[in-house]
Amino acid sequence: MIEDAELLRRYAADRSEAAFAELVQRHLALVYSVARRQVEPDRHLAEDVAQKVFADLARKAGALSRHPVLTGWLYRSTQFTAIDLVRSERRRRAREQEAQTMQEIMNDSGAQPEAEKLRPVLDQAMGELGERDRDAVMLRFYEGRPFAEVGRKLQLTDDAARRRVERALDKLRTLLEQRGVTSTTAALTATLASQAAGAPPVGLAAAVTGGVLTTAGAGAGAAVATFMTITKVQVAIFSTLLVAGAGGFVLQQRENARLEQEIGADHARPEEIAKLQQESQGMVAMAQEVRSYRDDAAELASLRDRAGQLSTRFQAAAAARETGGAGGTIYPAEQLQRAPTAVVQSAPVYPFALLTAGIEGTVVVSLVVGQDGAVTGARVTKSTEPGFDDAALAAVKRWRFTPGQKDGAAVNAEIKVPIVFSISDKPMPAWF
Repeated sequence: MIEDAELLRRYAADRSEAAFAELVQRHLALVYSVARRQVEPDRHLAEDVAQKVFADLARKAGALSRHPVLTGWLYRSTQFTAIDLVRSERRRRAREQEAQTMQEIMNDSGAQPEAEKLRPVLDQAMGELGERDRDAVMLRFYEGRPFAEVGRKLQLTDDAARRRVERALDKLRTLLEQRGVTSTTAALTATLASQAAGAPPVGLAAAVTGGVLTTAGAGAGAAVATFMTITKVQVAIFSTLLVAGAGGFVLQQRENARLEQEIGADHARPEEIAKLQQESQGMVAMAQEVRSYRDDAAELASLRDRAGQLSTRFQAAAAARETGGAGGTIYPAEQLQRAPTAVVQSAPVYPFALLTAGIEGTVVVSLVVGQDGAVTGARVTKSTEPGFDDAALAAVKRWRFTPGQKDGAAVNAEIKVPIVFSISDKPMPAWF
Protein backbone atom coordinates (compact mmCIF):
# COMPACT_ATOMS: atom_id res chain seq x y z
CA MET A 1 0.00 0.00 0.00
CA ILE A 2 1.30 3.44 -0.93
CA GLU A 3 2.21 5.52 2.12
CA ASP A 4 0.26 8.68 2.98
CA ALA A 5 3.39 10.81 2.51
CA GLU A 6 3.87 9.53 -1.04
CA LEU A 7 0.23 10.25 -1.94
CA LEU A 8 0.63 13.78 -0.58
CA ARG A 9 3.81 14.30 -2.62
CA ARG A 10 2.03 13.15 -5.77
CA TYR A 11 -0.83 15.51 -5.17
CA ALA A 12 1.47 18.43 -4.29
CA ALA A 13 3.70 17.88 -7.33
CA ASP A 14 1.26 16.75 -10.04
CA ARG A 15 -2.18 17.62 -8.58
CA SER A 16 -3.04 13.92 -8.87
CA GLU A 17 -6.77 13.64 -8.19
CA ALA A 18 -6.46 9.89 -7.78
CA ALA A 19 -3.86 10.30 -5.03
CA PHE A 20 -5.99 12.80 -3.11
CA ALA A 21 -9.12 10.68 -3.53
CA GLU A 22 -7.24 7.77 -1.97
CA LEU A 23 -6.28 9.93 1.04
CA VAL A 24 -9.89 10.97 1.54
CA GLN A 25 -11.06 7.36 1.27
CA ARG A 26 -8.55 6.25 3.91
CA HIS A 27 -9.13 8.92 6.52
CA LEU A 28 -12.66 10.24 6.07
CA ALA A 29 -14.10 7.87 8.69
CA LEU A 30 -11.64 9.12 11.32
CA VAL A 31 -12.20 12.81 10.55
CA TYR A 32 -15.98 12.47 10.45
CA SER A 33 -16.20 10.51 13.71
CA VAL A 34 -14.03 13.05 15.56
CA ALA A 35 -16.11 15.88 14.11
CA ARG A 36 -19.39 14.22 15.18
CA ARG A 37 -18.19 13.94 18.77
CA GLN A 38 -17.23 17.62 18.80
CA VAL A 39 -20.45 19.03 17.27
CA GLU A 40 -23.03 16.40 18.36
CA PRO A 41 -25.87 16.24 17.41
CA ASP A 42 -25.44 18.46 14.33
CA ARG A 43 -24.64 15.97 11.56
CA HIS A 44 -24.55 18.64 8.86
CA LEU A 45 -22.02 20.70 10.81
CA ALA A 46 -19.83 17.59 11.13
CA GLU A 47 -19.90 17.26 7.35
CA ASP A 48 -18.82 20.90 7.03
CA VAL A 49 -15.94 20.22 9.43
CA ALA A 50 -14.77 17.25 7.35
CA GLN A 51 -14.98 19.30 4.17
CA LYS A 52 -12.84 22.09 5.65
CA VAL A 53 -10.24 19.70 7.13
CA PHE A 54 -9.61 18.02 3.76
CA ALA A 55 -9.52 21.41 2.05
CA ASP A 56 -6.75 22.39 4.50
CA LEU A 57 -5.01 19.09 3.78
CA ALA A 58 -5.00 19.82 0.04
CA ARG A 59 -3.69 23.34 0.60
CA LYS A 60 -0.83 22.13 2.86
CA ALA A 61 -0.06 18.89 1.00
CA GLY A 62 3.57 19.81 0.25
CA ALA A 63 4.47 20.58 3.86
CA LEU A 64 2.48 17.68 5.30
CA SER A 65 4.21 15.17 3.03
CA ARG A 66 7.09 15.42 5.53
CA HIS A 67 4.81 14.95 8.54
CA PRO A 68 5.59 11.64 10.31
CA VAL A 69 1.97 10.69 11.16
CA LEU A 70 -0.80 12.17 9.03
CA THR A 71 -3.59 10.79 11.23
CA GLY A 72 -2.29 12.79 14.20
CA TRP A 73 -2.41 15.99 12.19
CA LEU A 74 -5.91 15.15 10.92
CA TYR A 75 -7.11 14.51 14.48
CA ARG A 76 -5.86 17.85 15.80
CA SER A 77 -7.01 19.76 12.72
CA THR A 78 -10.50 18.29 13.06
CA GLN A 79 -10.72 19.37 16.69
CA PHE A 80 -9.58 22.91 15.93
CA THR A 81 -11.90 23.24 12.96
CA ALA A 82 -14.88 21.88 14.91
CA ILE A 83 -14.29 24.37 17.75
CA ASP A 84 -14.15 27.28 15.29
CA LEU A 85 -17.32 26.24 13.46
CA VAL A 86 -19.22 25.59 16.69
CA ARG A 87 -18.32 29.07 17.93
CA SER A 88 -19.42 30.61 14.62
CA GLU A 89 -22.69 28.69 14.69
CA ARG A 90 -23.39 29.73 18.28
CA ARG A 91 -22.74 33.36 17.44
CA ARG A 92 -25.07 33.15 14.45
CA ARG A 93 -27.85 31.58 16.52
CA ALA A 94 -27.30 34.09 19.31
CA ARG A 95 -27.68 36.96 16.85
CA GLU A 96 -30.91 35.49 15.53
CA GLN A 97 -32.26 34.99 19.06
CA GLU A 98 -31.24 38.50 20.08
CA ALA A 99 -32.95 39.98 17.03
CA GLN A 100 -36.16 38.05 17.74
CA THR A 101 -36.16 39.01 21.42
CA MET A 102 -35.46 42.64 20.63
CA GLN A 103 -38.32 42.70 18.14
CA GLU A 104 -40.67 41.40 20.81
CA ILE A 105 -39.50 44.05 23.27
CA MET A 106 -39.77 46.83 20.70
CA ASN A 107 -43.37 45.78 20.07
CA ASP A 108 -44.07 46.26 23.79
CA SER A 109 -45.03 49.90 24.26
CA GLY A 110 -44.72 49.60 28.06
CA ALA A 111 -40.98 50.39 27.96
CA GLN A 112 -41.51 53.79 26.32
CA PRO A 113 -42.47 55.83 29.42
CA GLU A 114 -39.29 54.78 31.22
CA ALA A 115 -37.17 55.76 28.22
CA GLU A 116 -38.85 59.17 28.17
CA LYS A 117 -37.77 59.73 31.81
CA LEU A 118 -34.17 58.82 31.00
CA ARG A 119 -33.53 60.98 27.96
CA PRO A 120 -33.57 64.45 29.64
CA VAL A 121 -30.82 63.53 32.16
CA LEU A 122 -28.88 60.85 30.26
CA ASP A 123 -26.45 63.24 28.57
CA GLN A 124 -25.67 64.89 31.92
CA ALA A 125 -24.89 61.52 33.50
CA MET A 126 -22.79 60.50 30.49
CA GLY A 127 -20.72 63.64 30.96
CA GLU A 128 -19.81 62.56 34.51
CA LEU A 129 -18.49 59.15 33.50
CA GLY A 130 -14.75 58.63 33.32
CA GLU A 131 -13.21 58.85 29.86
CA ARG A 132 -12.59 55.11 29.50
CA ASP A 133 -16.11 54.22 30.64
CA ARG A 134 -17.66 56.83 28.37
CA ASP A 135 -15.62 55.60 25.40
CA ALA A 136 -16.80 52.03 26.07
CA VAL A 137 -20.46 53.08 26.17
CA MET A 138 -20.10 55.22 23.04
CA LEU A 139 -18.47 52.42 21.05
CA ARG A 140 -20.94 49.77 22.24
CA PHE A 141 -24.24 51.61 21.98
CA TYR A 142 -23.83 54.88 20.06
CA GLU A 143 -21.71 53.26 17.34
CA GLY A 144 -23.20 49.76 17.71
CA ARG A 145 -19.84 47.96 17.69
CA PRO A 146 -19.49 44.32 18.87
CA PHE A 147 -17.36 43.58 21.93
CA ALA A 148 -14.48 42.42 19.69
CA GLU A 149 -14.22 45.88 18.11
CA VAL A 150 -14.73 47.65 21.45
CA GLY A 151 -11.86 45.63 22.87
CA ARG A 152 -9.62 46.38 19.89
CA LYS A 153 -10.29 50.11 20.16
CA LEU A 154 -9.64 50.15 23.92
CA GLN A 155 -6.78 47.62 23.73
CA LEU A 156 -8.69 45.01 25.75
CA THR A 157 -9.74 41.42 25.25
CA ASP A 158 -13.34 40.70 24.18
CA ASP A 159 -14.27 39.58 27.69
CA ALA A 160 -12.55 42.55 29.33
CA ALA A 161 -14.41 44.87 26.96
CA ARG A 162 -17.71 43.27 27.96
CA ARG A 163 -16.90 43.75 31.65
CA ARG A 164 -15.85 47.37 31.03
CA VAL A 165 -19.23 48.10 29.37
CA GLU A 166 -21.15 46.38 32.17
CA ARG A 167 -19.28 48.37 34.84
CA ALA A 168 -19.90 51.59 32.92
CA LEU A 169 -23.64 50.81 32.78
CA ASP A 170 -23.66 50.22 36.55
CA LYS A 171 -21.97 53.59 37.14
CA LEU A 172 -24.39 55.27 34.76
CA ARG A 173 -27.38 53.82 36.60
CA THR A 174 -25.93 55.09 39.91
CA LEU A 175 -25.53 58.60 38.47
CA LEU A 176 -29.11 58.50 37.21
CA GLU A 177 -30.40 57.35 40.62
CA GLN A 178 -28.65 60.35 42.20
CA ARG A 179 -30.88 62.47 39.96
CA GLY A 180 -33.99 60.61 41.12
CA VAL A 181 -34.32 58.48 37.96
CA THR A 182 -34.31 54.72 38.42
CA SER A 183 -34.08 52.41 35.43
CA THR A 184 -33.79 48.79 34.44
CA THR A 185 -30.78 47.70 32.43
CA ALA A 186 -33.04 46.92 29.48
CA ALA A 187 -34.52 50.44 29.40
CA LEU A 188 -31.11 52.07 29.88
CA THR A 189 -29.40 50.11 27.09
CA ALA A 190 -32.34 50.62 24.74
CA THR A 191 -32.30 54.37 25.43
CA LEU A 192 -28.53 54.54 24.90
CA ALA A 193 -28.83 52.78 21.57
CA SER A 194 -31.58 55.20 20.49
CA GLN A 195 -29.43 58.24 21.40
CA ALA A 196 -27.28 57.89 18.30
CA ALA A 197 -27.72 60.76 15.89
CA GLY A 198 -30.33 60.30 13.17
CA ALA A 199 -29.84 61.04 9.48
CA PRO A 200 -29.06 64.74 8.82
CA PRO A 201 -31.07 66.81 6.34
CA VAL A 202 -30.30 66.33 2.66
CA GLY A 203 -27.46 68.59 1.57
CA LEU A 204 -26.27 69.48 5.06
CA ALA A 205 -22.98 67.57 4.71
CA ALA A 206 -22.13 69.44 1.51
CA ALA A 207 -23.06 72.75 3.13
CA VAL A 208 -20.91 72.17 6.21
CA THR A 209 -17.96 70.96 4.15
CA GLY A 210 -18.14 73.94 1.85
CA GLY A 211 -18.37 76.33 4.75
CA VAL A 212 -15.36 74.85 6.54
CA LEU A 213 -13.19 74.84 3.42
CA THR A 214 -14.17 78.44 2.64
CA THR A 215 -13.24 79.50 6.17
CA ALA A 216 -9.88 77.74 5.94
CA GLY A 217 -9.08 79.54 2.69
CA ALA A 218 -10.00 82.97 4.09
CA GLY A 219 -7.35 82.84 6.86
CA ALA A 220 -7.93 84.39 10.30
CA GLY A 221 -11.33 86.04 10.13
CA ALA A 222 -14.80 86.03 11.57
CA ALA A 223 -17.19 83.72 9.66
CA VAL A 224 -20.96 83.70 9.62
CA ALA A 225 -22.71 80.71 7.97
CA THR A 226 -26.25 81.14 6.67
CA PHE A 227 -28.32 78.17 5.46
CA MET A 228 -31.19 78.89 3.09
CA THR A 229 -33.72 76.56 1.47
CA ILE A 230 -33.68 76.71 -2.34
CA THR A 231 -36.71 74.83 -3.85
CA LYS A 232 -36.50 71.30 -2.37
CA VAL A 233 -32.68 71.13 -1.98
CA GLN A 234 -30.86 72.76 0.94
CA VAL A 235 -28.00 74.88 -0.42
CA ALA A 236 -25.63 76.81 1.87
CA ILE A 237 -24.45 80.34 1.19
CA PHE A 238 -21.42 80.93 3.36
CA SER A 239 -20.36 84.59 3.65
CA THR A 240 -16.98 85.37 5.13
CA LEU A 241 -16.71 88.59 7.09
CA LEU A 242 -13.25 89.98 7.76
CA VAL A 243 -12.67 92.01 10.89
CA ALA A 244 -11.83 95.67 10.11
CA GLY A 245 -10.88 98.15 12.87
CA ALA A 246 -12.76 98.05 16.16
CA GLY A 247 -15.85 96.28 14.83
CA GLY A 248 -16.42 97.03 11.16
CA PHE A 249 -16.94 94.21 8.62
CA VAL A 250 -16.41 94.06 4.87
CA LEU A 251 -18.75 91.77 2.96
CA GLN A 252 -16.97 89.64 0.38
CA GLN A 253 -19.21 90.24 -2.61
CA ARG A 254 -17.03 88.17 -4.88
CA GLU A 255 -17.52 85.03 -2.79
CA ASN A 256 -21.28 85.56 -2.66
CA ALA A 257 -21.44 86.01 -6.42
CA ARG A 258 -19.53 82.75 -6.97
CA LEU A 259 -21.87 80.83 -4.68
CA GLU A 260 -24.93 82.33 -6.34
CA GLN A 261 -23.62 81.11 -9.71
CA GLU A 262 -23.28 77.61 -8.29
CA ILE A 263 -26.87 77.80 -7.00
CA GLY A 264 -28.04 78.72 -10.50
CA ALA A 265 -26.10 75.78 -11.92
CA ASP A 266 -27.82 73.48 -9.43
CA HIS A 267 -31.20 74.64 -10.75
CA ALA A 268 -30.08 73.66 -14.24
CA ARG A 269 -29.14 70.07 -13.18
CA PRO A 270 -32.35 68.40 -11.93
CA GLU A 271 -31.00 64.94 -12.81
CA GLU A 272 -28.04 65.35 -10.45
CA ILE A 273 -30.30 66.68 -7.70
CA ALA A 274 -32.59 63.66 -8.04
CA LYS A 275 -29.57 61.36 -7.84
CA LEU A 276 -28.37 63.07 -4.65
CA GLN A 277 -31.81 62.70 -3.11
CA GLN A 278 -31.85 58.97 -3.95
CA GLU A 279 -28.39 58.46 -2.40
CA SER A 280 -29.50 60.33 0.70
CA GLN A 281 -32.55 58.07 1.10
CA GLY A 282 -30.25 55.05 0.83
CA MET A 283 -28.05 56.41 3.61
CA VAL A 284 -31.12 56.96 5.81
CA ALA A 285 -32.14 53.32 5.30
CA MET A 286 -28.62 52.18 6.17
CA ALA A 287 -28.64 54.26 9.36
CA GLN A 288 -31.93 52.67 10.40
CA GLU A 289 -30.45 49.20 9.86
CA VAL A 290 -27.41 50.11 11.99
CA ARG A 291 -29.71 51.32 14.77
CA SER A 292 -31.55 47.98 14.70
CA TYR A 293 -28.25 46.16 15.30
CA ARG A 294 -27.51 48.46 18.25
CA ASP A 295 -30.91 47.66 19.69
CA ASP A 296 -30.16 43.93 19.39
CA ALA A 297 -26.86 44.35 21.22
CA ALA A 298 -28.53 46.30 24.01
CA GLU A 299 -31.11 43.59 24.56
CA LEU A 300 -28.37 40.93 24.80
CA ALA A 301 -26.96 42.75 27.85
CA SER A 302 -30.47 42.84 29.34
CA LEU A 303 -31.02 39.12 28.78
CA ARG A 304 -27.72 38.32 30.51
CA ASP A 305 -28.76 40.36 33.54
CA ARG A 306 -32.10 38.60 33.73
CA ALA A 307 -30.45 35.18 33.42
CA GLY A 308 -28.07 36.03 36.27
CA GLN A 309 -30.95 37.17 38.49
CA LEU A 310 -32.91 33.96 37.86
CA SER A 311 -29.82 31.85 38.57
CA THR A 312 -29.22 33.66 41.87
CA ARG A 313 -32.82 33.18 42.97
CA PHE A 314 -32.74 29.49 42.12
CA GLN A 315 -29.49 28.94 44.02
CA ALA A 316 -30.80 30.85 47.05
CA ALA A 317 -33.89 28.62 47.13
CA ALA A 318 -31.75 25.48 46.86
CA ALA A 319 -29.43 26.71 49.62
CA ALA A 320 -32.39 27.42 51.88
CA ARG A 321 -33.54 23.83 51.52
CA GLU A 322 -30.07 22.50 52.24
CA THR A 323 -29.32 24.71 55.23
CA GLY A 324 -32.60 23.70 56.78
CA GLY A 325 -30.88 20.50 57.86
CA ALA A 326 -27.97 22.21 59.60
CA GLY A 327 -29.81 22.21 62.92
CA GLY A 328 -29.71 25.25 65.19
CA THR A 329 -28.79 28.87 64.64
CA ILE A 330 -26.50 29.85 61.75
CA TYR A 331 -24.04 32.59 62.72
CA PRO A 332 -22.29 35.00 60.32
CA ALA A 333 -18.50 34.87 60.41
CA GLU A 334 -18.11 38.26 62.15
CA GLN A 335 -20.00 36.99 65.23
CA LEU A 336 -17.68 34.03 65.80
CA GLN A 337 -14.74 33.75 68.15
CA ARG A 338 -13.04 31.52 65.59
CA ALA A 339 -14.06 31.25 61.94
CA PRO A 340 -14.18 27.86 60.15
CA THR A 341 -10.86 26.72 58.67
CA ALA A 342 -10.71 24.60 55.50
CA VAL A 343 -8.96 21.24 55.92
CA VAL A 344 -10.01 19.64 52.60
CA GLN A 345 -10.32 21.81 49.48
CA SER A 346 -10.85 20.07 46.14
CA ALA A 347 -10.13 22.22 43.09
CA PRO A 348 -13.05 23.00 40.77
CA VAL A 349 -13.20 21.46 37.29
CA TYR A 350 -12.58 24.16 34.69
CA PRO A 351 -15.50 24.06 32.17
CA PHE A 352 -14.01 22.83 28.89
CA ALA A 353 -15.90 25.26 26.65
CA LEU A 354 -14.74 28.27 28.67
CA LEU A 355 -11.19 26.94 28.84
CA THR A 356 -10.91 26.52 25.08
CA ALA A 357 -12.50 29.94 24.56
CA GLY A 358 -9.89 31.55 26.84
CA ILE A 359 -12.46 32.90 29.31
CA GLU A 360 -11.49 33.49 32.97
CA GLY A 361 -13.68 34.47 35.89
CA THR A 362 -14.42 34.57 39.61
CA VAL A 363 -17.37 33.13 41.53
CA VAL A 364 -18.17 34.18 45.12
CA VAL A 365 -19.93 31.36 46.99
CA SER A 366 -21.79 31.73 50.29
CA LEU A 367 -21.77 28.45 52.23
CA VAL A 368 -22.86 27.14 55.63
CA VAL A 369 -20.33 25.10 57.61
CA GLY A 370 -22.12 22.79 60.04
CA GLN A 371 -21.06 21.90 63.56
CA ASP A 372 -19.41 18.78 62.15
CA GLY A 373 -17.35 20.76 59.61
CA ALA A 374 -19.39 19.65 56.58
CA VAL A 375 -20.77 22.08 53.99
CA THR A 376 -24.56 21.96 54.37
CA GLY A 377 -25.52 24.71 51.96
CA ALA A 378 -23.89 26.68 49.15
CA ARG A 379 -25.11 29.34 46.75
CA VAL A 380 -23.54 31.81 44.32
CA THR A 381 -23.74 35.43 45.47
CA LYS A 382 -21.62 36.98 42.72
CA SER A 383 -20.25 35.72 39.42
CA THR A 384 -18.41 37.30 36.51
CA GLU A 385 -19.39 34.45 34.17
CA PRO A 386 -22.46 32.22 34.81
CA GLY A 387 -20.76 29.28 33.07
CA PHE A 388 -18.46 28.85 36.09
CA ASP A 389 -21.24 28.70 38.70
CA ASP A 390 -21.99 24.97 38.62
CA ALA A 391 -18.31 24.00 38.74
CA ALA A 392 -17.69 26.30 41.72
CA LEU A 393 -20.68 24.94 43.68
CA ALA A 394 -19.75 21.32 42.94
CA ALA A 395 -16.23 21.87 44.28
CA VAL A 396 -17.26 23.75 47.42
CA LYS A 397 -19.78 21.10 48.45
CA ARG A 398 -16.91 18.59 48.72
CA TRP A 399 -14.87 20.79 51.09
CA ARG A 400 -14.44 20.04 54.81
CA PHE A 401 -13.71 22.48 57.64
CA THR A 402 -12.91 22.70 61.29
CA PRO A 403 -16.20 24.18 62.56
CA GLY A 404 -16.54 27.77 63.70
CA GLN A 405 -16.72 28.42 67.47
CA LYS A 406 -18.80 30.77 69.58
CA ASP A 407 -18.63 30.85 73.40
CA GLY A 408 -16.30 27.87 73.28
CA ALA A 409 -18.73 25.61 71.37
CA ALA A 410 -18.91 24.49 67.74
CA VAL A 411 -21.72 26.24 65.84
CA ASN A 412 -23.17 26.51 62.35
CA ALA A 413 -21.44 29.34 60.50
CA GLU A 414 -22.01 31.12 57.19
CA ILE A 415 -18.93 32.29 55.27
CA LYS A 416 -18.15 33.52 51.76
CA VAL A 417 -15.29 32.23 49.63
CA PRO A 418 -14.07 33.38 46.18
CA ILE A 419 -13.39 30.69 43.56
CA VAL A 420 -11.01 31.96 40.87
CA PHE A 421 -10.86 30.33 37.42
CA SER A 422 -7.59 31.32 35.78
CA ILE A 423 -6.09 29.87 32.60
CA SER A 424 -2.56 31.02 33.53
CA ASP A 425 -2.27 28.24 36.12
CA LYS A 426 -4.42 25.74 34.24
CA PRO A 427 -2.72 23.39 31.74
CA MET A 428 -4.33 23.39 28.28
CA PRO A 429 -5.42 20.11 26.65
CA ALA A 430 -2.61 18.20 25.02
CA TRP A 431 -3.87 18.86 21.48
CA PHE A 432 -3.54 22.65 21.82
